[in-house]
Amino acid sequence: MSDDEARNLLVIGAPEHDPVAHHLSGFLAPDPVIFVQVSGEKHLAVSTLEYGRAEKQAAVDGLHPFEELEVSKLARELKSGDRAYAAAAAGLLKRLGANAVTVPPHLGVIYADELRARGIEVSPEPQLFAALRRTKTETEVGHIEKAQRAVEAAAAHAVEVLRESDPGEHGVLLHEGAPLTSERLRAEIEIELLRRGCAAAAGTITAGGAQAADPHEPGSGPLRAGEPIILDIFPVDKDSRYYADMTRTVVRGEPGGELERMYAAVLESQTAALDMIRAGVNGRDVHRKASDILHDRGYKTTVHDQEKGRPLTEGFFHGTGHGVGLEIHEAPRISTVDEELKAGDVVTVEPGVYKPGFGGVRIEDLVVVTEDGCRNLTRFPKELRL
Repeated sequence: MSDDEARNLLVIGAPEHDPVAHHLSGFLAPDPVIFVQVSGEKHLAVSTLEYGRAEKQAAVDGLHPFEELEVSKLARELKSGDRAYAAAAAGLLKRLGANAVTVPPHLGVIYADELRARGIEVSPEPQLFAALRRTKTETEVGHIEKAQRAVEAAAAHAVEVLRESDPGEHGVLLHEGAPLTSERLRAEIEIELLRRGCAAAAGTITAGGAQAADPHEPGSGPLRAGEPIILDIFPVDKDSRYYADMTRTVVRGEPGGELERMYAAVLESQTAALDMIRAGVNGRDVHRKASDILHDRGYKTTVHDQEKGRPLTEGFFHGTGHGVGLEIHEAPRISTVDEELKAGDVVTVEPGVYKPGFGGVRIEDLVVVTEDGCRNLTRFPKELRL
């Protein structure tokens, strides 16, 4: 038994919305469940409504109906459903011989207060719960890869819509006789994702022109020929609840010299970062390499004077990558953080450069870290000009 498996753990949450509860229990439910791990054994408490499904699906050693823990009775006595969950959890922990538990950092204060009032020592430890989800099994990688294929199908559809579009007045792209907007292209992407069993996460990016200089700008208004269009697609598979993530930058028409130089620099930076990734490499060193290449190509990170009360930043000013799994952003980070990569990590590699008033370029792949390199889950081509 590993040290982590020997820890006493507690999670109270709805697995459909709480990735920690989902990962540890292997069970999806829309309402709160109680998960405890004591001396390596996993126990799950669920409502009667969910008990039948939990019997078939939950990856636990012991399954307990809420009636056994007297959750309804406790709710009446305490006049609080939340306090009742915590009180029931305390009773189960004591029955299993545990008086202290480690909990995720998002455990509600009302839960923690009730547990402590009932003699349970509660210690939040975010790094432990992040570490438990880092090394992906082949099954988990399969879930992510399935979502990634949906991402690529949606991106291919978006590229086809762009290729079918022609510039009209002032270079505005026209598709089927109407202006092609960021909103319309985003809808095309999200419909294609739904067809493939995925739900688009809030914030799908279809930002064109100067809007592409803001890495998290979703995009709005007409798209134009000759300008960069950033497509950043990161949906969740509706069955497995695992995410995937990919970004491409494209131009309908002629991109112009400066945009081509930006694209070449970002592609070189990404290629170098991908070549570095393997188990044992520090993500900070990968990020430094990606940054150094962009800086050497003339794209230094610079913060300009404030405009309209907000600083304008250009160059490369975000991390090179992040973990992906049951959350779109999870451990590890490939950034300035001192964090060593491990075999089984699934991470993005996404350098970018941005120029306020002009636009930006970002290219993102999704890879599995291996002992001697990485396996790229991304098959979609990297082509600037459409």
